[in-house]
Amino acid sequence: MSRPERPVGEDDLTAFVDGRLPADRREAVAALLRERPDLEADLALDRSLRDALRERLEPRGREPIPGRLRVAVLRGERARSRRRFLSFLAAASLFLVLGGAAGWYARDFAGGPPPTAGRAWAGLARDALSAHRTFSVEIVHPVEVKADDETHLTQWLSKRLKRRLVIPDLSEQFGLNLVGGRLLPAGADVAALLMYADAANNRLTLYVRTGERGETALNFLREGDLSTFSWIDDGTGYVVAAAMDRERLQKVARAVFQEYDLEAARQRKAL
Repeated sequence: MSRPERPVGEDDLTAFVDGRLPADRREAVAALLRERPDLEADLALDRSLRDALRERLEPRGREPIPGRLRVAVLRGERARSRRRFLSFLAAASLFLVLGGAAGWYARDFAGGPPPTAGRAWAGLARDALSAHRTFSVEIVHPVEVKADDETHLTQWLSKRLKRRLVIPDLSEQFGLNLVGGRLLPAGADVAALLMYADAANNRLTLYVRTGERGETALNFLREGDLSTFSWIDDGTGYVVAAAMDRERLQKVARAVFQEYDLEAARQRKAL
């Protein structure tokens, strides 16, 4: 008796886009795409975003490897970390014998941080969620500068961010109209918060913060009824947040990503 074929999941689609899908799963994905032309269009967009990121990061791949990342250095650091870990386990065992309270500490140490701890995009997403929760419920003062003064809003926020801020137009494709924006503190830097609303006044925010490091792909985070998609590119972090289903919010995030990617391409061309 043959086992029923596993349904196509998100991991299959991601592997399909990256060209890593095993041969025995390709036909299942191909069959699904024949039934779902809308999904095929989404995957084509994913490929274009992937290619854009690869093109942007390709020059960095030719840079010499920093000394701190060389194999010998990493091996030495790993050996030192292992010795420190073994020393800690010995001390923890002693504490357990003496009192047992340190057992909880040892458990936390051995278990390590939660999956998203220490990831720049996770902290970025949570800061954006906090801003969204604070201002999306405001009726009278949800923003500092309203949409009818968009030119001033763009100039003001761009000056404070020290980079040109693009205000994506989400009205035609998603029915989300710009409400306005505001400036927020963000440690040593600042962040911009753009707010959009649909006909039912359901609100979506775009959080943009400078001073980030590295580049990431789109990352999903859900807390309660709120969802976010975040990414970091060229020293700037972006987060779209809303009480919206994952699929629709992902499409909004892709549209915003493309808007900023086109702006970056225009700036490179101007140089």
